[in-house]
Amino acid sequence: MNDTPSQLPRLHLFEFTDQTWLPDALRDLTTDYLHTISTRLGIFDAAAEILARGLSAAQGPDLVDLASGGRGPLPRLRQLLAEKHGINARVVLTDKFPNAQAAERARAEGVQYLERSVDALQVPADLRGMRTLFNALHHFRPDEARAVLEDAQARGTPFAAFETVRRTPPAILSMLLVPLLVLLFTPMVKPLTPLRLLLTYVVPVAPLIIFWDGLVSALRTHQPDELRRMTEALAREGYTWEVGEAKAPGKAAITYVLGRPTR
Repeated sequence: MNDTPSQLPRLHLFEFTDQTWLPDALRDLTTDYLHTISTRLGIFDAAAEILARGLSAAQGPDLVDLASGGRGPLPRLRQLLAEKHGINARVVLTDKFPNAQAAERARAEGVQYLERSVDALQVPADLRGMRTLFNALHHFRPDEARAVLEDAQARGTPFAAFETVRRTPPAILSMLLVPLLVLLFTPMVKPLTPLRLLLTYVVPVAPLIIFWDGLVSALRTHQPDELRRMTEALAREGYTWEVGEAKAPGKAAITYVLGRPTR
């Protein structure tokens, strides 16, 4: 893995889906699309092996996902954990802005989605299990991201965060393709509602929001060397941190940070 620091500065610009004023209907259009892409393309498949290693240090097969949006990749990864690692994971999805329709669909997939708001910076004590974040750690400024990691360490629970985006010139340029990809992949999003069709193909609100948030995500991403410095500052006996890159056959590499209790 190339750990050369990016020459691009980290810019914490605003993302639409972070804003409390964004209507739930628009937020759900975005997060449902991202769930569909991550599931249909299997872009997080390499995370299964990382999750299996984290769960080996947990007290049970519980996964608590933070910032789940439209369900994210965990319903698919739950199947991969069972098929490839023999782990029957119990998954709880959470979000600061819960997606009510996604919660209904999650139940049909054997996954729980809490309909109460859960802030990744203030995880309730009753949510026990390995914590995960998928393409979400970049939503937090460096001191906030460190607090997310530090809280998991303080509670002695495994933690894993995964990112597919990178803060590099090629990654930034690739975001120019996002509006076209939204137009191509939207028919795969279920349910394909009249509102989604209207705001994608007639008034292109969804492609523009997804494009902007994707661009900002790349500019916000914490580089591997930055994550290493972050975790090295947290180092203490009884808990280990690992930053690396994972790749499934035929898929692009994903960056991960994994924390595990060692006692």
